[in-house]
Amino acid sequence: MLNSDNKAVSNTQIPGSCTVSVILATQNTVTPLYQSPKRLKSIIPEEISSEIIVVHYNLSDDTDTDIDLDKGPEFNNNKKTDIPQTSPDSDEKVIQAYTQGEFATAIMKGIEFSAGQFILAIDADFPYPKEVISNLVKELKNSPNSIIIASRYANGASKQKLPFIRSTISKGARIIVRHGLKVKDVKDPLSSCFALSRQLIEDIGIEGNGNEILLEILVKLNRNKKDNKITLKEIPFRQKGKETAKKLEFSRIMSYSKAVWHLYLYGKKSKQMRNDSAIVEQKKHKSVLFLSKAARFFTVGASGLIVNYAASFLLSNLVPNIWYIQATLFGIIVSITTNFLLNKVWTFEDRNFSIRHVLKQYSFFLALCTLGAIIQLSLVYAFVEYSHIQYGLSLLMAVCIASLGNFLLNKKITFGEKIWE
Repeated sequence: MLNSDNKAVSNTQIPGSCTVSVILATQNTVTPLYQSPKRLKSIIPEEISSEIIVVHYNLSDDTDTDIDLDKGPEFNNNKKTDIPQTSPDSDEKVIQAYTQGEFATAIMKGIEFSAGQFILAIDADFPYPKEVISNLVKELKNSPNSIIIASRYANGASKQKLPFIRSTISKGARIIVRHGLKVKDVKDPLSSCFALSRQLIEDIGIEGNGNEILLEILVKLNRNKKDNKITLKEIPFRQKGKETAKKLEFSRIMSYSKAVWHLYLYGKKSKQMRNDSAIVEQKKHKSVLFLSKAARFFTVGASGLIVNYAASFLLSNLVPNIWYIQATLFGIIVSITTNFLLNKVWTFEDRNFSIRHVLKQYSFFLALCTLGAIIQLSLVYAFVEYSHIQYGLSLLMAVCIASLGNFLLNKKITFGEKIWE
């Protein structure tokens, strides 16, 4: 049933002191849903009133769907639509809706068509154990002013064994969230199963772009702490094995990167609104200074390639009978030296030229450049041999990671500066 605003409403008013709208987001078009409405009805405690909204997202434009929610989809001539359809065979209301976009878009679409005072968002394509969903709903009823999260990393959760590269990327993503976005109170900020009150979502203004809707909620909640009495609770669960891990695609990495950057900019903006103009200018100056030094460092690195080639080529042509390996080694040493001097004078504006100080810095710079080369070679090998990523993309990823590490380490160790200034 739809109201005048084109939103779904219950055939009867949902009774009870705790009404939960369960939103199942799925892009699964082949196999049955792990979290089907029938399964969820058996999990949610009987004393809790609930409605279920299934949102199919990221479907191709030519997909026509008539989906049996428990058995999977069948295709016919019914075009997909944003208007939800009520399942006729259910004792309780089950709504189907369709939308383009990603996981967060699907959740927001489900919220639009929901009526419960609490929202339980679930990735329907992930096999969360029955007990974690049941515990999550019970905890929400007992602590209505909380965000309850199904956590893969909280104390008591089983840690899934992943390939080295996948595990490294996952850990790196959480480190970025913890230190870059200052979300330090949650061990699994990228979870796709969580519950909270509808009012909270409305209060903090969720946009719902990309995949990381929980991360957006946590960041915006963190940035508005003044009158915040919301508590965060994580429910650990045991993962079944490698089969529960979704394939990590390049598009997923890019979506995560965009979300982090967008939320970082939001954080900077909110800080500016909370601080006076002097503090704002100071923060802005630090950001600009950091990016400026990074740009200078990478520009120097690019110029080093030209110096390396020129020195090697000239020496091989000017010195009779010199071995080309010797000429190449000379070019490497010259380029490292010029890179060091340019970074010292131009990038980091260090004017201390005492012999002892310069030699110490040069030693650190040489060692870190060597470490960077080892890291780059190791990453290329790991990406190609173990993750089977194309060499061109592997090389690009390795160069970016090694170059960023080289910059940050030299900034901190060689030239004695704070990382973020």
